[in-house]
Amino acid sequence: MSCALGHQQLLPPRTSGSLCQENMSEQSCQMPELRLLLLGKCRSGKSATGNAILGKDVFPSKFSDQIVTKMCQRESQVLRERKVVVIDTPDLFSPVACAEDKQRDIQHCLELSAPSLHALLLVITIGHFTREDEETVMGIQQLFGAEARRHIIIVFTWKDDLGYDLPQDFIQNNKSLKQLVQDCGGRYCVFSKADTKDEQVSQVSELLHKVEDLVEINRGPYHVNLKGSRFQDCVNEAASQEGDKPHGPRERQLQFTGPEQNPGTSELMVLLVGKHGAGKSAAGNSILGRRAFETRFSEWPVTQSFSSESRSWRKKKVLIIDTPDISSLGNIDSELKKHTYPGPHAFLLVTPLGFYTKDDEAVLHTIQSSFGEKCFEYMIILLTRKEDLGNQNLEKFLRNSSKDLCRLIEKCENRYSAFNYRATAEEEQRQVDKLLQEIDSMVHENGNKHCIFREKETLSIVLMGRSGTGKSATGNSILGRVVFTSQLRAKPVTKTSQSGRKTWDGQEVVVVDTPSFSQMLDVEKDPSQLEKESKRCLSCCEKGDIFFVLVFQLGRFTQEDKIAVAKLESIFGEGFVEYAVVLFTRKEDLGEGKLEDFIKNSDNKVLKNIIKKCGWRVCAFNNKETDQAQETQVKALLTIVNDLRRKHGWNGYPHPWENISKPTRNVQEMSQAKKLFKSLKDMLL
Repeated sequence: MSCALGHQQLLPPRTSGSLCQENMSEQSCQMPELRLLLLGKCRSGKSATGNAILGKDVFPSKFSDQIVTKMCQRESQVLRERKVVVIDTPDLFSPVACAEDKQRDIQHCLELSAPSLHALLLVITIGHFTREDEETVMGIQQLFGAEARRHIIIVFTWKDDLGYDLPQDFIQNNKSLKQLVQDCGGRYCVFSKADTKDEQVSQVSELLHKVEDLVEINRGPYHVNLKGSRFQDCVNEAASQEGDKPHGPRERQLQFTGPEQNPGTSELMVLLVGKHGAGKSAAGNSILGRRAFETRFSEWPVTQSFSSESRSWRKKKVLIIDTPDISSLGNIDSELKKHTYPGPHAFLLVTPLGFYTKDDEAVLHTIQSSFGEKCFEYMIILLTRKEDLGNQNLEKFLRNSSKDLCRLIEKCENRYSAFNYRATAEEEQRQVDKLLQEIDSMVHENGNKHCIFREKETLSIVLMGRSGTGKSATGNSILGRVVFTSQLRAKPVTKTSQSGRKTWDGQEVVVVDTPSFSQMLDVEKDPSQLEKESKRCLSCCEKGDIFFVLVFQLGRFTQEDKIAVAKLESIFGEGFVEYAVVLFTRKEDLGEGKLEDFIKNSDNKVLKNIIKKCGWRVCAFNNKETDQAQETQVKALLTIVNDLRRKHGWNGYPHPWENISKPTRNVQEMSQAKKLFKSLKDMLL
């Protein structure tokens, strides 16, 4: 049973008549009422928008890396001879939210929204339309139905970020956003946090007029039927997600009692991965019990593409997927999704005994990139060429072998097996059966779940350094277009943080250009400006991984550069350099020379120490380059950053805002103390 629209007519004050709630008689209704539901991702500005509409601070709203709005809240205010009700919500459709919380929040939201809503306000941060916003739209459609779009008004927040640009420009330049606006009938408005009181009243008035017009067009508000099947299905689905979660390792171990088959799944999807020449195809043939994949000795890869074959084992279908060396493939995500979606039950990393190398590590990194750290929970190491051991004990051999391999086996909770290709048919059958039992056991421990693909988190690159080093020009080079103002001037051109984004090889990249935190002109007069700018810098970074790029001009490292780095360490912590890359601009000044030689021959100990702190991660840009040359240097930078992500377990800069705001407040206190000391000194004189 689908949700039906109510037929209550809105007669706004600008015409005659009144609006009553459905459960009240028109005689008892004292004044017309507008009910507005705020929806959107975390940190989109829903609470601030609600406060702006009501003209008072009733919803908690502050900048924080933690979730501020933790539950639904309904508040009201009399505006223009009518009662305006605003319902604020947390991120109802977050894929990472606890299922129990999601169920509670959706139920609470529906209860507060009953009996009807006059508008669904979809709040989006202007210039930052992301995958999370798209998930919110899909969630709204699932919860309220396809007809909900007829009742949506999009509210863009942070109008101040526009500068002199028009909101239409941002909409036109983003295909997904443009389509969304069209689907919602072109209804949107823009809210600012920094306008005067009169302007705030004006933009609220504009929104309310849009709501009134919307209700007239729809011939009434959107009716919320708490007993409707769609709403109940959504609530029940949120609840069921909790039951679908796999149990903890200890709990899983207690549930599995032996080698008998796992009754939870009728198919096992096993992905064979490994470097060229590891013996994946031969291993696949052994598991299948027949020659299904081509195998022959060659210095060139024999397996050129993905292929799959299956067999029956203990009333289960076992699907074996053979692969080429996936670390050498481009666009690997699409290939993996094409052949393993929604993801394999098990990864079988095939590597020859005694030959674990960097090539094996490269394959692992590729798997991690597509599936995340959780891939190790679904992985078994298959060691081939066991026959080469002779009479040696396998466990003893492994203890004395590569430390990297030992660490990997430990990471996979000591799940490994070994194949002897000179074994008799009976022995070969036993080793295959033992491996399949181990795979089945692991799948059972994982709740019979597929190892699903990780969401590609946005990579935020924050450009930092003193004024005049070429941060803005570097940002434009990375983005491949002019987004940031870049001019040669005596005074700083970039006065506040701003961002641009692009998709690079399937990866969403946000570039944040910043002013020089050590050269901000207003800090002495108003020390709070430093904290505000630090907040703005982080707010430009989208949810995902944050990394820093320290920009210096080649051959012109000055005292101001040194001060700039010291200031950044005081704000973001000394450990921020562990998430930083050094980038030199004016690469063209090197001529035929090499960057490595320039650094090696430099007598600037301060610069060398900074580079050392950054783990010797350096690159250079010629911001005059175009086309392929420009792409080559951008690729070099992103390769360094992604290697750094891998080093940190695919996590970016970790410090919460509280750790950052404290130093900025200390700067404020020091500045105030200086002013007080100066005042006392002047009085004494």
